[in-house]
Amino acid sequence: MARKPRNNTANRTVALCYVRRSWVKDAKDMVSPEIQRRNIERICEAHEWTPEWYEDAEGHKSGMYEKNRPGWLALKARLADGDVAALVANDLSRLHRKGWRIGDLLDFVDQHGIKLLLADPTKHIDFSTPHGRMIAQLSAIFDEWYVMDVSIRRKANIAYRKSQNKTVGLPPFGTKRDEEGYLIPSEEGAWLLDDGTWKAGSSKEGDPPATGAIWRGYFDCANQILTRFAEGHNRSKICADLTSQGYAFRGRTGLPSPLEADDIRRVTYNWVEYGGIVMDQHAKSRRYEELNFDEIVLDPERAVFVLDLLYEVGRQIVARSTRQLGKGRRKAAKTYPLSSMIYCAHCEELAQNQTNSSLRSRLVSRSRGRFYVHRSGIQCGRKTGQTARSKVEADFLGLIGLLHVDENLYGTMLKLAGKAGDLSQDNSDLDATRTAAIAKCQRKLDAARHLYEDGELAREEYLRRKEENEHEIAHWRAFTTEFQQVTLNLLLCVNAVGRLGQLWAGSSDEEKNRLARTVFEYVTFDLDKQKIVDFKLNPMFEHFLVLRAEAEVHDQKQEDEKCLKCDPGRIRTYDTPLKRRVLCH
Repeated sequence: MARKPRNNTANRTVALCYVRRSWVKDAKDMVSPEIQRRNIERICEAHEWTPEWYEDAEGHKSGMYEKNRPGWLALKARLADGDVAALVANDLSRLHRKGWRIGDLLDFVDQHGIKLLLADPTKHIDFSTPHGRMIAQLSAIFDEWYVMDVSIRRKANIAYRKSQNKTVGLPPFGTKRDEEGYLIPSEEGAWLLDDGTWKAGSSKEGDPPATGAIWRGYFDCANQILTRFAEGHNRSKICADLTSQGYAFRGRTGLPSPLEADDIRRVTYNWVEYGGIVMDQHAKSRRYEELNFDEIVLDPERAVFVLDLLYEVGRQIVARSTRQLGKGRRKAAKTYPLSSMIYCAHCEELAQNQTNSSLRSRLVSRSRGRFYVHRSGIQCGRKTGQTARSKVEADFLGLIGLLHVDENLYGTMLKLAGKAGDLSQDNSDLDATRTAAIAKCQRKLDAARHLYEDGELAREEYLRRKEENEHEIAHWRAFTTEFQQVTLNLLLCVNAVGRLGQLWAGSSDEEKNRLARTVFEYVTFDLDKQKIVDFKLNPMFEHFLVLRAEAEVHDQKQEDEKCLKCDPGRIRTYDTPLKRRVLCH
């Protein structure tokens, strides 16, 4: 059953703001999200709306589809809520590049009484008029045609480059392109410093960045990988050996990172491209059990490695891809309580020391979910590679118990919040002010109605005054003090933490994962110490965590003061607060 349109707009103060970055051609396009945010903020300030941001600004997010845009999907789920006043985007193509999707969106916002505004001053469209809707539909058609035209031309360009045996996209590891577009060895690499970290550099550089720094080139690293793989070593063994020698992998951002098993796959599967030819299929999509290996003829003039080495790598891939495996069936991926949110503490330390977030590594489930295992091939300094799932979940339950708040602690947290924000306002005065303001607006409404009935006020002016006063009345009725807002936020946080502990035992693994994600952003586990060493709550819970810690310190100080009043001389013999509480009371 279709929802009825909402006529009451007085209580809506939230503007859903959407930012999307499309295809990035050069460094200038990187500022596109900032320009969009600036334009949208200007619109929200003019209408006194509270902006709520949803972004798809990481990487290429096509407006032709929705499934590759998590930010838009989250906004779409929020769009029907009662406090949403408007949907704001920089221009129409940021929302969709498909005509029928724009049409559906226009119908939806009309049905729910939501304003759709474009923040770019040069692309303003009045969607409330038939002319504006026609312009919107035409713009969406041209946007869709533009995307299809760019796609056709780009595919034609890719096909032409491949026909000339020129690679497309990021060059294979350890290589770069010459002026004609063919692969040649790259002089890029990484300096291994004394503290075990890397610094990106080039072999053309004269002096090392620090005393004792060791040069490790990417081309040499790729040659070592291919050689060891051709000798029959597995990926994890290759990672361990090369990492111990100080070699690093070049990430997509250009920063050095530790080698892992997937990096070995990326290098070895590009053996054809290293040989100077380009095949139709992507390297990771080739099915070697269906491929005629003898028909692959490498080009000795364009090859960047020895052909015999590359052919041997190809034979190894074919042998490992076509070998007979045991009978069984592939099981669907299963979600466990801490799936995709538990990280290795040693990798976290490396990421912080090198300010490189790509070094972070999640623990994955293995052995039918009985263990959380570190990803293979990554050498981060740990000595243990796995931990029992039961151990991790037991520590997690203990962490939830430590975050639990009782009534006494909740009261202390409220007091501290009031002091920190200078929220000690007289609620009675505020209530009186609110009541007086509502009564005044009501009198203005009555006066305007009487003037309209007597014929002394035009209907347009009467409707304007009526809407203005109704909006002000709704504002005062929905008005809450800052202290009330803090109280509400703390109550929501306390309820969420309490519900997580109460519902954990009787929930399925998928439900546990959803419950954990409502409170925690991630958990850091030390495989050597076999315990949780760090965690991060979701942004709305950060204030809760600070108040929780301060409240415990505050209550502890009060307990200590009571103990000192009981027997100051005797207290000096107690070495812990727990002994003081037990022995003095």
